[in-house]
Amino acid sequence: MGASTKTIETFGSTAAKALGFAVFCFGVRQIVLATTVTNKHQLRDLTVWTTQSTVGRNETLGVAKSVKLPDWMSDWELEHDGRRAHDFAKLDDQAFQRYLLEQEAEWKNELAFCLLPQAFKEKIKLDTWPLIARAWLRSFLLANLIYLGLGLTWAYYIYNVYGFRFFPTGATPRVGDVAEQVKVSLGALPMYSFLPALCENIVERGWTLAYVRVDEYGWANYLFYFFAYMAFVEFGVYWNHRLLHDLRFGYDKLHYIHHKYNKENTLSPFAGLAFHPIDGILQAIPYFWTLFVFPMHALTYELMLFSTAVWTTNIHDCVEVECQPIMGAGYHTIHHTTYRHNYGQFFTYMDRAFGTILYPDNSGKKHWNK
Repeated sequence: MGASTKTIETFGSTAAKALGFAVFCFGVRQIVLATTVTNKHQLRDLTVWTTQSTVGRNETLGVAKSVKLPDWMSDWELEHDGRRAHDFAKLDDQAFQRYLLEQEAEWKNELAFCLLPQAFKEKIKLDTWPLIARAWLRSFLLANLIYLGLGLTWAYYIYNVYGFRFFPTGATPRVGDVAEQVKVSLGALPMYSFLPALCENIVERGWTLAYVRVDEYGWANYLFYFFAYMAFVEFGVYWNHRLLHDLRFGYDKLHYIHHKYNKENTLSPFAGLAFHPIDGILQAIPYFWTLFVFPMHALTYELMLFSTAVWTTNIHDCVEVECQPIMGAGYHTIHHTTYRHNYGQFFTYMDRAFGTILYPDNSGKKHWNK
């Protein structure tokens, strides 16, 4: 009875801390929005990204006051869209932002689709796909490129080039374990790719607080919102990850797949995305819902979302590098062996605040097989 009471008290204390942090973030958000959103610059009043003259294109953006698109976007717009000044005159600021985001999306598509043979693109009639479908394909291609390209490069260097230093006893992951991790990851990537595509579509519709140009808020607010956004994301990732352990359904049906790799020499850089698809999406979704909480630069959000693939490769390689307060591989190795510690993503702050931190002993051995 005493142990049960203590557990309830601990849970209550932790829940109170979590609620307090959420309320604090919401309060900061309301205060900052009240002082900055009213001063938000309209897109049409900005000189965007460049101070160079758009010679020969003034008739296209003539009603946009001093607005100048980047050269790459202006070129794309003239080639593929052909809108004239009277078309832009009909757009309010939100519609103009959607237009810019859609052009940016098409530019990203063209870059990504360079990976595909022209004959294949023509065969599947890629140009006729809806924008959200092309965004999914772009995300899928880039996710595969990052996962396989980065994973192979990472593995080559830590096992072949520097293996004598990082794994002096030759205790590297078995080929069978790595192959299973690759199989699970590649099977999940199609579903993973729906999240950035859906988020991009919702951002384009103006339903979030995401914005398209840094100058809309200025660099000072951009940096403030970035750090506030990432702090809230860290909070969300911590609790989503923790609940996947604490809730039996979450662990038994979803998260257990990732924790199959809990013995010595089974973790590798390829384990970083080896999740049940729904599990992986749940752990990434704080990047999306926080767009409704804080203003966030749209392209920066997308880069941060994809950067998680780089980070998760790093923390599953079992190469310990002490760098406080970074939640590195040493911490995450402990997480894979104790199951109850070190739920954070980039930093140790949340685990320290909510009592789940367990520091590495610098050998990384004593927690194995527990």
